[in-house]
Amino acid sequence: MAAAFYPFTGFRSGTGPGDRTLHFERPAETALDQVLDTAAKTGWGLHELPARFTVRTDAEAAAACAQLAARALARGGVAESEAGRGALSPARIAIGAAHRDQAAAIRALLPPEAAGITVDTANRLQGREYDLTVVLHPLSGRRDATAFHLESGRLCVLTSRHRHACVVVARSGIPELLDAHPSTEPVHLNVPVKFPDGWEANQSMLAHLYRT
Repeated sequence: MAAAFYPFTGFRSGTGPGDRTLHFERPAETALDQVLDTAAKTGWGLHELPARFTVRTDAEAAAACAQLAARALARGGVAESEAGRGALSPARIAIGAAHRDQAAAIRALLPPEAAGITVDTANRLQGREYDLTVVLHPLSGRRDATAFHLESGRLCVLTSRHRHACVVVARSGIPELLDAHPSTEPVHLNVPVKFPDGWEANQSMLAHLYRT
């Protein structure tokens, strides 16, 4: 994902392949489990729902976020890294969303055993770190791509809070939405670019997720 958010300055992780691992003690039983296994193996997973325009608090997407986190707990996740080995507890899982009402909808759907999982917006998650994160994509189910939902900093925060794995939940059709709302960021000649255009960051991130 470095190419999506640091295309101009470059970014090098402090750890390399194999330094951090995540696995589940119990085998996969559902499609959600398979997404979690992909994320545990590669660091990234995409749970894509059918294309549909929805209200902001998309009940199906919110339920998927809650279920993914709950399944990770139920399957007995174990994380290993330079910091040691430990069980994937609720305190080590976070679910991120763009809006507070989305976070509230997801939080309400968590089962009692997952009540300790953090569910919050990008602003409140910034600077925090978890073993596993689940992210509701800001453009999921939308008819338009506003500056708020395209903002690359917000997406960067949401998809960089994890030490081991991140699962993105999104409705199909985001690439088409982006194509219908091309970037309108002004281009200033001879001015160094400090942060990537949100349109390009989204395209790059989705391309990576589709490859996993």
